Amino acid sequence: MTSCISKIKKILTASLLVFSIFSSAHIFAETVSDSVYNYSLDIPEGFMLNEVSDDQLSYHFIHPNNPVQFIIKIYDHPGYDSSSKVLDRALKNLSAAMEIDTFAWNNSPECAISDFSMTLETKYSGWAVCAPLQKENAYVALFAYAPADKRQSCNQFIMSILNSLCTDENYYCFPGIIASYAYPYEGKKNIKLNIDGKVVQTYIDNCDIDAAQFVLEMEYAVLLLYEKHNLWKEAWQRYYRMVYRDSYGRLAQVSYDVISQLYPQCERKNPVNPNLEYAQTILSWVQGFQYKRDNEKASNTDFTNLPAVLCGKGNDCDSRSMLVCVLLRAAGLESFMLVSREYSHAMTTFENPAPGQKYEVEGTGREFLMGETTAKVTWGTIAQEHSDRKKWIPVILP
Repeated sequence: MTSCISKIKKILTASLLVFSIFSSAHIFAETVSDSVYNYSLDIPEGFMLNEVSDDQLSYHFIHPNNPVQFIIKIYDHPGYDSSSKVLDRALKNLSAAMEIDTFAWNNSPECAISDFSMTLETKYSGWAVCAPLQKENAYVALFAYAPADKRQSCNQFIMSILNSLCTDENYYCFPGIIASYAYPYEGKKNIKLNIDGKVVQTYIDNCDIDAAQFVLEMEYAVLLLYEKHNLWKEAWQRYYRMVYRDSYGRLAQVSYDVISQLYPQCERKNPVNPNLEYAQTILSWVQGFQYKRDNEKASNTDFTNLPAVLCGKGNDCDSRSMLVCVLLRAAGLESFMLVSREYSHAMTTFENPAPGQKYEVEGTGREFLMGETTAKVTWGTIAQEHSDRKKWIPVILP
């Protein structure tokens, strides 16, 4: 069935979320997680838990200023043997009209997705997904929906909720369930990277540029809703987390090939501190990029997705900083991004005892070298006009 895929992709051509969801009401941000069934959701800011079933297997969340609601439902019974059957039964219990399709996602051979509509106290419409959990014969189903007359403007917000689902921590930083359904693997796209005089032969998937852009547009539509809200910082942090989660997995082979070819060379150059040598090699590489926008993927996001960066289609300070984080963290080196609304800029960080300008993570005592990606300088060297630590927002990556 291709109708669900077509509907998801068409959302990108629709207008962004147009209604204002915020008022002065107090709202909060929180990751939803369950240590018994080992799933989690990194939901947009502001949702509140409205109701929990007596068996604590169903959770209903509402937003005080947003028409979108969502339900988490756990099915744990030997009689459940497929995601599609679980989702079909659940939606039939709601007397919902539906279309169900199945697909593979990460280590789950069969997940299910549905475009559905139902009538409760009013008419609702939305998306639902279902995936196996690590516990045998256990499944998680998510239902995110809005009043039918507001569905079109809520689609990207709904999909952002569902796409944040994680059912296996080993795949936390891999493409989400919605992105994986909309953009299944198409085959290798070979690329060459020239880093420090060494040509690294590697590849991404043929769909990765379009898929990464899909996630970028979806999360940016959510971010715009928080532009004037007091949780705008948290919204920025979530935006970059969601983009990073998607990017890290798409660049898994790239990271492996870069590390395999460069790190041994760095160990020979600087046996005392090879981590610093490797980090500087990566930083110097991105500093050498010619700044340009990705005209083929023109959008309002002001961010070039990482597969597009690797293919030479554009780059900016945000994407450069995130790319450094991906290649450092894949090598086991602690790194995170810094973003600043006042400076309209982004930087990267790296934990290392080498001297230089550092950013201290509040409450931890840990200090990270600051890395400028747009000027040809070493780690720990930043411009005086960017030195006010209070104007930088840390984006701690998963």
